Amino acid sequence: MNLSEKEIYIILKEKLPNLSQKDIESFLNITTYHNLNKNTIILKSGIKTKKAFLILNGTVRGYITSEYSVEKNILIRSDGIFVADTRKLFANDSQRIAFKSIGESHILLFNYNDFEALAKSNPAIMNLYLNILKEAITRLTYRIESLTTMTHEEQYKDILKLNPTFLKNTHAKYLADYLGITAEALSRIMKRVKNEKS
Repeated sequence: MNLSEKEIYIILKEKLPNLSQKDIESFLNITTYHNLNKNTIILKSGIKTKKAFLILNGTVRGYITSEYSVEKNILIRSDGIFVADTRKLFANDSQRIAFKSIGESHILLFNYNDFEALAKSNPAIMNLYLNILKEAITRLTYRIESLTTMTHEEQYKDILKLNPTFLKNTHAKYLADYLGITAEALSRIMKRVKNEKS
C-alpha cells in the first residue's frame, strides 16, 4: 500500500529531525516516491546516471553479479538510510552495484546531482549531505573492521546488538551471503545465540 504524503512527511521528520518543513519540501521536490514489492530492482548495474535513494521503510540489498552470474551481497540497508553505489557517485564509472528490495519497501529516489545542487543552496541540506558522507564512511570502516577482526558469530551478534529489528526483514540466505558463510553455518550460529539467551 502506498504511503500518503503526510506519512512520508512524518517519516522524514523523524529520520531527518534537523530539517524544517521547508527543507523537507525542497528535498521532496527532487525525489520520486516508489512503493516496491519484494525482489524489485531499484537500480541496475551498468547505469550511467548518478542515482541514490532514501529508504523510508523496508530493507534493501546491494549486490554484485559475478561473471558466473552469482550474486554477492555487498550491503544490506533498512529504514532511514541513504543508499547509492558510491563509486558511481564520485567517479565516472558505470554503476557496479545493483539494488533490490528484500520485502515490501518504500523509497525516495533522486538524482545525486540534483541533491548536491540543493545542498549548495541550502545550509540545512548541506549539513544532511555531510552527515550522509560521514555515515557512509563510518559504515564502510565498520564493515572492514568487522570482516578483519571478528568471527562470523561475533559479526552476527554485533548486527543483533546494533539493529535487532533489521534481521526481522532480512532473509537468512542474504545475511549468510553478507557474512560470507553458508546458510547452514548461519543456522548453527543463530541456534547457538538463541540457546545462550535461554
